[in-house]
Amino acid sequence: MKTAFADTLLQLFEGLAPPPGSGLVVTALDVEMPLEVSAAVQRGELVFLAQAPHSRWQAGFLPPLQRTRLRLALEE
Repeated sequence: MKTAFADTLLQLFEGLAPPPGSGLVVTALDVEMPLEVSAAVQRGELVFLAQAPHSRWQAGFLPPLQRTRLRLALEE
């Protein structure tokens, strides 16, 4: 199942959040990971779809991958 690129990023960053009540605060985050990215038209609009490349390990083939590098940081 392909997911909207924005939703994939939100899921990624939510998964990296510290546990509630741990007292930890994330002030910066660097992420580098491969993604399977494609474009589609939904309701007449261009959307980008992305997911982690789990299919390459399950199916034994290598679909095209894009390297994603993101940096989020609190700004004072």
